[in-house]
Amino acid sequence: MKKFNLFSLILFCLLSCTGTEERSNSLLNVFMVDAPADIDALWVELLGVDVYVSGSEGDENPAPKFLPYQAGNQMVDIAQLIAGQEVMIGRGEVRAGSLVKLKLRLGDENYLVKDGLRINIDLSQADLSGLEIDVDFNLRPGISHDVYIDFDLLQSVKAPSNALDRYVFSPKLSMFSKANSGEISGSIRPATEDVFLYAIQQNDTITTGVDTRGSGQFLFRGLEGTYTVYVVPKNNNYIADTIPTVIVQPQTVTQLGNITLRDRE
Repeated sequence: MKKFNLFSLILFCLLSCTGTEERSNSLLNVFMVDAPADIDALWVELLGVDVYVSGSEGDENPAPKFLPYQAGNQMVDIAQLIAGQEVMIGRGEVRAGSLVKLKLRLGDENYLVKDGLRINIDLSQADLSGLEIDVDFNLRPGISHDVYIDFDLLQSVKAPSNALDRYVFSPKLSMFSKANSGEISGSIRPATEDVFLYAIQQNDTITTGVDTRGSGQFLFRGLEGTYTVYVVPKNNNYIADTIPTVIVQPQTVTQLGNITLRDRE
């Protein structure tokens, strides 16, 4: 009888500890999406992401947890991550608390393709250790959370003013979660025409591109509030268009339907 009670006590303690640990952790999935730039492709060597979570005591300098990019080929063309396309950077269990920072880690092999020509690009000395994003997002215990790193290529890659100069690669990143943001969706007609799309709210500008491989679809992510959407065709045979007062609510998709480009007279 004493042996049985001792065994039961040990088993209870083990189960209690396991349950406590599970309840104090969250599952975090980190994805990456893109906004367009006037290039054919941007290939980056994706290593993973460092995750910084402060505890209930509000750690001033929380230790990072590295979530590695698990794909066999670490080269990713982030210019293709539009119209709902995304790539999972890392996935893992982290402690619950306040997610205060992400640090995207890229390798040394990064290049863009413009008019079929490969052009090597280098990270600045400050970005070699990782691309930091300050965030404020609550990770609840026992819950799976999806967060997205938005890689804005239009602001990240600057063409040289002189043909002899190099492209400037200065990544501009932000983070959002579907839990506290919404989306704007629609399609461009003709579906094969490429455009730049801007959703502007006061001083905040979000850009996206179009899937020109047949569907003509586009998708803005990480929005909330009222926006004005600007449609700027790359083909000068069409004129720009404006869609005012587009209202976006969290966890919803605002549909704009088909947007037909108008011929320039």
